[in-house]
Amino acid sequence: MTIAPTPIPAAPHDEPADLLGLAELMCALRHCAQLPGLLIRITPDLDGNAEAFGRRCDRAPRIGLGADLLTDSDSLPLYGVLAHEIAHHALDHGRPRPLWCNPVWLAKAALLGGLLVRLPLPVLAVLVCVVLAAALAGARRERLQEYDADTHAVRLLDAAELPGRRMVAAALADLAAEPPGYRLIGWLFDGHPSARARRRNLAAGRPARRLRWALLWQRTPAPTPAPGFTCTACGLGCPDGTGVDA
Repeated sequence: MTIAPTPIPAAPHDEPADLLGLAELMCALRHCAQLPGLLIRITPDLDGNAEAFGRRCDRAPRIGLGADLLTDSDSLPLYGVLAHEIAHHALDHGRPRPLWCNPVWLAKAALLGGLLVRLPLPVLAVLVCVVLAAALAGARRERLQEYDADTHAVRLLDAAELPGRRMVAAALADLAAEPPGYRLIGWLFDGHPSARARRRNLAAGRPARRLRWALLWQRTPAPTPAPGFTCTACGLGCPDGTGVDA
């Protein structure tokens, strides 16, 4: 990522998108999130969506950005989406795991093995229940990560002295409403909560509900402040306008 050597004025809280470029925003947020680097790829196939992902070869944080997000005249939803995806990386949600560390894969492998050796039907029924339980637990874990990314995105934007809650709320407001079948039972098997549930959780200002013991090993890193939308690590917003590569 290359930062242009042009001095960047401080952004007012009400109109940050009019003064700041996307590259400057990403640089400031990645330092607020304490990420060593960040790779962004514009992907037309994502339409108006975005995704955070990583690779085992280098483990560099990556974000896939839908091309339609760049055509919106209002930058608030775009900034909220980007902060949400960076929050996934900051909370270590996008780390790829081997298959043998995936409970759903292990349960399916056990069921397949049982079918191959022709285990009794009661045993196979138990394995089917284990597969279903593992799938439901995995979907719930991913939904909790979405809630946590929304909450942490607000913290990251606030650390850059931007209206974090307003930006994330604008991003959630652009989400389409799900069909009734999804809201009734389909969400149980999906890793994304409904748009209504995410907006309600953001308005509450609290972490998503979960069992108390599940919070024992959850660690949320404190964002590094970037006051005035500056980045002291790379010189972003410095008076001399020194250009750097990030």
